[in-house]
Amino acid sequence: MSTDANASRRSLPVAQIIEQNAEEDLANLFAPMAPKSKKTKAKKKFLSSGLGGKVSLAMKEEEVIRGIAATTSSSSSKKSSAQMQSQTKKSEYQAFVDYYSMEYQEYEQMPDKAFEKLRRNLSLEQKHRPMLTYMVSLGFKEKDLEKLMLQSEEQLFSKPVSKIISRVEYLKSELGLEGTSLVKIVSKDPQILLQRNRHSIPRCRYLTHLGLDTQELASVLSKQPSILHLSVQNSLKPRVDYFRHELGIASEDLAKVITRNPAVLTFSVEDQIAPRVEFLKDLGISHENVAKLILRHPQTLQYSFDGIKEHVNFLAKDCKMNDEEVAKTISRLNTFFSLSLEDNLRPKYEYLIDELGGTKQTAISFPAYWSLALDTRIKPRHRFMEEYNAAPDPFPMKLLAEKDEVFVKRVRGANLDAFEAFKKDNVESYIAETQKKKLLRSKVDHLRGAAEEAQSCVWPNPAMVPPKRVLSERAMRSRDSFRNMRSGTQHRGPR
Repeated sequence: MSTDANASRRSLPVAQIIEQNAEEDLANLFAPMAPKSKKTKAKKKFLSSGLGGKVSLAMKEEEVIRGIAATTSSSSSKKSSAQMQSQTKKSEYQAFVDYYSMEYQEYEQMPDKAFEKLRRNLSLEQKHRPMLTYMVSLGFKEKDLEKLMLQSEEQLFSKPVSKIISRVEYLKSELGLEGTSLVKIVSKDPQILLQRNRHSIPRCRYLTHLGLDTQELASVLSKQPSILHLSVQNSLKPRVDYFRHELGIASEDLAKVITRNPAVLTFSVEDQIAPRVEFLKDLGISHENVAKLILRHPQTLQYSFDGIKEHVNFLAKDCKMNDEEVAKTISRLNTFFSLSLEDNLRPKYEYLIDELGGTKQTAISFPAYWSLALDTRIKPRHRFMEEYNAAPDPFPMKLLAEKDEVFVKRVRGANLDAFEAFKKDNVESYIAETQKKKLLRSKVDHLRGAAEEAQSCVWPNPAMVPPKRVLSERAMRSRDSFRNMRSGTQHRGPR
């Protein structure tokens, strides 16, 4: 091959080079069997008919030549028969190319014992070994491969290895997906490897146009690979336009929204995004604050209405806040709806009222209190000051917000080492106490649910009990006769 040809081949994708090398090696095998003028014809016949299932890595050159000789000398089969066998022959040739591809790439060969184990567990065939070897080389474990088999319905393992190699190279070079990120995105959506590069390019360019860099793009696609299947004009652009024009989120901030929660690009504007935005406005939150809330915590758009209403009712009924105070609390604490009602909000409010001497106004003035950890932040600081008889009543919220180094300076006779030792001795017991209460609450909820279910099976009103079924005289005689037969008292006549 000339120097110019070698230079041009270096610019080709690896998958295309693999195919060319495989075809050249096959073409060289035709030389002993046919003159140069007939080489192309014999090669076409060989590629269309395959090698009758004898293709493998260990195939000797003599076997290949015998297969070619048999192909060139055999009479042409009927058209219908050729069509029936075309798929099998194609897969046989593809198996040869796959094995050659893996050998050319110098991937570490999978041991026979390891392959047999995976083959049995995943119900694969010998022809799937190159693809299996390649997937393992990318870092896929057995559980990942099993998941791929179930989700892709064997389509992935039936594809030529060269095409998958080309696709993986694109994901690595253009999208920055490598190692665990690549395994993660393919495990979530195996169709990513079956998609053509030309389908991914417009989506990626659009996201880049919105301000995402390569690293952010890789992160977004790892979390939400289904974005690569969405239409730019019909799906992505309408959602981005809603954020930009309806909510008033600046173009430079759109990348932040998408990076923080890529799922927002998959939400329906009419069914999911707009209804939640209107619901937040109905609570009394201004349009500007709703936009800030979604910008800082876009996960708000995926919370259920039931969950949002429960949180609002907690502030209104348990904390006795009015509509303005509820709106103020939610606006100032963007992650409020992400906090568990029973495991987080309610225990903290009880501790605020019963132990810290606070009121609802304390929670309104310092909404960050809800986001602090009860067992590792609030309790340790409060009880550490109690041990030194230095705990104010009511307890100032600023003492919970300060760093440990600043906090210990407010306790006379204490130092940072003493506070660290106190936390080491007590935090685990606080956590255990919380877990015990959580378990007890779970049991109570279970018993309450079982009691309600049992109650639903009891007739609430005697008048609603259905009347006894009245049997006819004939039915009663049949019933009595059947009972007599079972008791053996009725004469059955001669045998």
